[in-house]
Amino acid sequence: MPVAFPFRRMLAERLFARCGNNFIAEGDIRFNFGQLLSVGNDVFFNRGSFIDTKGGVTIGDAVGIGEFVRIFTHAHSESIHSVRTYSPVTIKEYAKIFSGAMILPGVTIGRQAIVAGGAVVTTDVPENSVVAGVPARVIRERRTEGRTGADLDHVWLHKGAFQDE
Repeated sequence: MPVAFPFRRMLAERLFARCGNNFIAEGDIRFNFGQLLSVGNDVFFNRGSFIDTKGGVTIGDAVGIGEFVRIFTHAHSESIHSVRTYSPVTIKEYAKIFSGAMILPGVTIGRQAIVAGGAVVTTDVPENSVVAGVPARVIRERRTEGRTGADLDHVWLHKGAFQDE
C-alpha cells in the first residue's frame, strides 16, 4: 500500500468533523474547511476532486467519488457578489459519483444512487436511481440484481484493494 494513503487518512482524522475507518483519498483532493466535512466508513475519493465544505458536507458509508468531481455548498448572489448563501450537501450510503460530475448546493444524493460522469446535479437524487445530463435527470433505476448495501461489491470495499490488511 502506498505510504500516502495512511498519511492522508491520518490528516483527515485530525481535520474532518468525522473520518470513518478505511477512508482513502488519492492525490490532489482539495477542500476548504475540514471541520465542516463528515466522512463515513469505507469512503473512496479519486484524484483531483474539489469539495467546497463552507455549507457542510456529509458523506455516508461506502461512497465512491470519481476523478475531478466538484461538490459546492455555497452560491453568490446574482446582483451582489459579496452576498452568499450556504446549503449543505449530503451523499448517502453506497452512492457512486462518477468522474467530472458536479453537485450544487443543497443537494442530497440518495442511498445507492449513481451520478453519471459529467452530470450537473441541481436537485435531490432519489435512492437507487441513476442520474445523468446537464442538468442531471433520473434516467433509470439502479440495476442491483437484488443486492443492497455491502453486497453491491464496490471494488474499493475489497479487502486489500486499498484498505489496511
